[in-house]
Amino acid sequence: LIASFCAVAYWMCIELLVLVYVTFKRHTGLYFWSIVITTLGLILQATGFLIKEFVYSNPPIFTTIICKIGWVSNVTGFSIVLWSRLHLVVNDPRILRAVLIMILVNGVLMHTPVIVCEFGLLSRHKQDYIRPMVIMERVQQTVFALQEVVISCLYIFYTWRFLNSGYAMHTRKVVRLLVLVQACVITFDGSLTAIDYHNMFTLKCTIHPFVYALKLKLEFIVLNQLLALIKNGLA
Repeated sequence: LIASFCAVAYWMCIELLVLVYVTFKRHTGLYFWSIVITTLGLILQATGFLIKEFVYSNPPIFTTIICKIGWVSNVTGFSIVLWSRLHLVVNDPRILRAVLIMILVNGVLMHTPVIVCEFGLLSRHKQDYIRPMVIMERVQQTVFALQEVVISCLYIFYTWRFLNSGYAMHTRKVVRLLVLVQACVITFDGSLTAIDYHNMFTLKCTIHPFVYALKLKLEFIVLNQLLALIKNGLA
């Protein structure tokens, strides 16, 4: 099961990297690099988890470093991907600034204690870190899930207006797709959070790269369609 989910995640990540390279004429900009970093982070996290589960002679600190670099990159990276295209539907700079601050602050406040606890579990005093790790694992999952829900709801709220604005059928179809994708993101986040609260940590680690790779691919497709619409003029 672990190998299967990781294999699918690998495939989607490699496919996405190829799509990104082919789609973008210029390999610059926040959107481009946030997708690349998030995708590479997913590959790192999946690789670290596979090594941890199947290569018993590996140094635990090595796999922990790989997993945590990958985790930080893909979790906060995914929110940056969403934020980097939020200006297409939200014109208020105050909202955009507030969302960015939320992402950065949550990243520091959530990633830091989890990483400290992870390395603490590798020390001689690991018993002191078990309870804090259990608590922080649930807290960070909840916070990051809510963060993505907030951003997705902003997309849904501001794009839903297009459905009642008399635009052409193609435009309305893209908007509906965008709303559907954001609803899927919320559902996926809810599922991961539920798994976390039921103490199924291994299952969560197994499906996390797959779920985030799927979310990232869906967002890449729909946000590019939205960008194309805006560049060509909403009709």
